[in-house]
Amino acid sequence: MEKLKYHHDYHQSLVYKITNGTKPDNVVYTFEQSLEIIKNVHDMTGGLKQIIYLVGWQYDGHDSKYPAFFEVNERLKRDCDKDARESMIWLMNEAKKYNAVVSTHINLCDAYENSPLWDEYMKQDLMVREADGSLQKGGIWDGEQSYRVSKTREWAAGLTQERIKKFLELLPIAETGTVHIDAFFPKPSAFHGVTMDDEIKTIQEILKYWHTCGVDVTGELFIHAYAGLFPMAWHLNLDEASRLKYPADVLCGGGPGWNARHHTDAEQVTWVGVYTAPEAGCLYDEAWGYTVDEHAGLLGEMPKFSAMFYINTVPWLLMNQRGTVRHIHDAEFYTVEFGDDLVSTVRKNDRHHTITDSGKLIVDGSDVFAPAVWLDDKYMAYSQNGATKTWELPESWKQATTVRMQQVYPIGEKAECSVPVVDGKVTIKLAAGQAAIVSKA
Repeated sequence: MEKLKYHHDYHQSLVYKITNGTKPDNVVYTFEQSLEIIKNVHDMTGGLKQIIYLVGWQYDGHDSKYPAFFEVNERLKRDCDKDARESMIWLMNEAKKYNAVVSTHINLCDAYENSPLWDEYMKQDLMVREADGSLQKGGIWDGEQSYRVSKTREWAAGLTQERIKKFLELLPIAETGTVHIDAFFPKPSAFHGVTMDDEIKTIQEILKYWHTCGVDVTGELFIHAYAGLFPMAWHLNLDEASRLKYPADVLCGGGPGWNARHHTDAEQVTWVGVYTAPEAGCLYDEAWGYTVDEHAGLLGEMPKFSAMFYINTVPWLLMNQRGTVRHIHDAEFYTVEFGDDLVSTVRKNDRHHTITDSGKLIVDGSDVFAPAVWLDDKYMAYSQNGATKTWELPESWKQATTVRMQQVYPIGEKAECSVPVVDGKVTIKLAAGQAAIVSKA
C-alpha cells in the first residue's frame, strides 16, 4: 500500500464542519460567527487541535454552482471588509490563534446548469452519460437538479488540474494543508466507455495531485482504493476486519451516521448502493471509538456536539494512540482490545459501553474519566446525565492527596475546585452535561 505523508494528524485532532450558508440565500453562520464557534470549541476542549471545513462558503451556499468554486459567498462578509474573500481569509488567519485550521468543503463530482462552467463542460463533453447518451442525474439539492462530471474525462482534458489551481489561487488552502471533498465516489460513464476501474484510477491520481499541491483530501466515505491516500472519512463505513487492517494514522473516521449495519432491512437504508460499498460499517462503532460527524454551532446548539466530543472523541484519541490489537465477539459481549491493555467492551443486551485502561474504568456509559492525551498528564471528566462517581487514579498519581478540577463545559463557567484523593481514588460530582479537566494539585 502506497502511503502519502499527511500534512495533519487527523487521528489526533477534532475534525468537524460549520455550515455557513444554504441555497438560495440563507445565512446560517457568518465568518465572524464561525470564529466564535471555533473559540468555544477551543475552550471546551482545553485547546485540542481543530480542523474545520466550511460548508456553503461559496456563491449562494452549499451545493451551489458546481463544478465552479471560485467565488466566496458575499452574504457572509464582515462589514469592515471589501468583500467576502477578505473576510474568509481573515477567519482562516484568526483561527490559528485557537490551534485551529480552517479549510473548505467542496465537490468535484456535481454540476448545475446555472454554473459558470456548465457551457464549457457540455461543449467538451465532460459529463457522465448513460448508455443512451443522456446526462446522468445526481440528487436534487435545495430544489436544483445536479448532474455528474466524468472525473476521468475531466482529468484527461486537464480541467481538473485547472480547477484545483484556480481554487488554490483564490484561497490559501495550500497553507492549511487540507480540503474536504463531498461525495467523492467513482461514477462510470457507459456512453463514453469509462469504467469503474478507470474512475478509481483517476481518483487516485487526483488525490496524489492534491498532495503535490500541499493538500490532504478527506471525504464522506472510504473505498479501499483510497488507502494511504485519504486520511479520514467523515462517516467510517468499514467493517471489523478492515478496522483491524488500517492503523489510525493511515485512516481514521468520524461517526456512525451512515452505518447500514444498524438497520435490519436493506430498504431502510437511503441510497443503499452507495452507503454499503465497499462495506456497510461495523456492529458497534463505539467499541472501536469514533469522533464527531456533526456540524458545530453556537452555544445554543452545542450540547449535542459537546456530548459527542466528551463521550466519544476523548477516548477515540486515546484508542488511536494505542492501536487495535484484537476483536472478540461472543454471545454477551463485543470487545476491542488496544495496545497497553486498553479494553473497550459493549454489553450486547443493553448496549452499555465501558472502557478500562490497565484494569481501571475510564468510560462507563455516558460518564467519562479518561486521559486527555493532547494535554500534559491531565484527565477529562464528563457526565451526560449528572453523576457522583468514584474513579481509580493512574499509578503515577497515587501519591497525590488532592486533584484540581477546572470546569470547561458549560462554556463561560470557570469554576475550579480541589477534590481529595482517598486510597488512590477520587470521587467526582458533575451536573448533567458538565465537563472538567482534572490535574494533579
